[in-house]
Amino acid sequence: MEGALLIDKPKGLTSTQVVEKVKEKLKEKVGHTGTLDPIGTGLLILLVGRATRFASVFQRLPKTYEFTVQFGAQTDTYDAEGKIVEVYEGELNCEKLKEVLTDFHGEIEQTPPPFSAKKIKGKRAYELARKGVSVELKPIKVYIYDLKLLECNPEEKTAKFLVEISSGGYVRSLAHDLGKKLGIGGYVKELRRTKIDGIDLLEAASLEEFLSSQNPKEFLRPVDELMRFLPEIRLNSFQVGKVIKGQSILVSLYDYNGLVKIYDNNRFIGIGELKGGVLKPSRLLV
Repeated sequence: MEGALLIDKPKGLTSTQVVEKVKEKLKEKVGHTGTLDPIGTGLLILLVGRATRFASVFQRLPKTYEFTVQFGAQTDTYDAEGKIVEVYEGELNCEKLKEVLTDFHGEIEQTPPPFSAKKIKGKRAYELARKGVSVELKPIKVYIYDLKLLECNPEEKTAKFLVEISSGGYVRSLAHDLGKKLGIGGYVKELRRTKIDGIDLLEAASLEEFLSSQNPKEFLRPVDELMRFLPEIRLNSFQVGKVIKGQSILVSLYDYNGLVKIYDNNRFIGIGELKGGVLKPSRLLV
């Protein structure tokens, strides 16, 4: 059994807990392609069986979120599940908020939250933070493709946003930095992942729907179908024989540089790197 699952993650579960539930249901190897915070809901791409070989392809994709920020306070986790460490008296000015959004477009530097999966000397940052150990994470460069203000409520000091952000970016850090920029603090109150590149949450099944199904395999999709962002290369049997042995081949008909999906006629067999007309196999199913 192999393929991909699109699951709408419920609030309160970690991505790993979702994986364990799906694994128990399918009795098969399952892996996720990028974590979603326990407070978060929305799109998770899970890979099953040999399809787990392609996890890194999905991990690098940009992601889109709708999220609500509670201004007026700061928490240790940068979200509503943490402890409030500081309260601010300032008002939320919606016009000023619109102005500061311009500072959060394109390439920016962002410091991951103390409670994150980033590793410090082999230990996860959240493991150290839970033990009360002070963690100092280095800023990383992320790219914000789009950031829109959807709603602003000065009375409740909340605002709702839509953001498309590169892989490795943290919405919690974005909320924290917005609050810092306004001088009134802020943390994520609600978070929902709506897209991973062009893969939409509307295509996903709820976890409850999947787990209650008598035929869970019906939710499996061909993994290459979800790699719709990659171009295709179709090979003849002689070329396939070389690729399966791990050999690079010349495919001068294809004028493209980058990752590609490889097909043996109509059968998907894996991905490879195409550069200067030379195809080098990367991850194969055969």
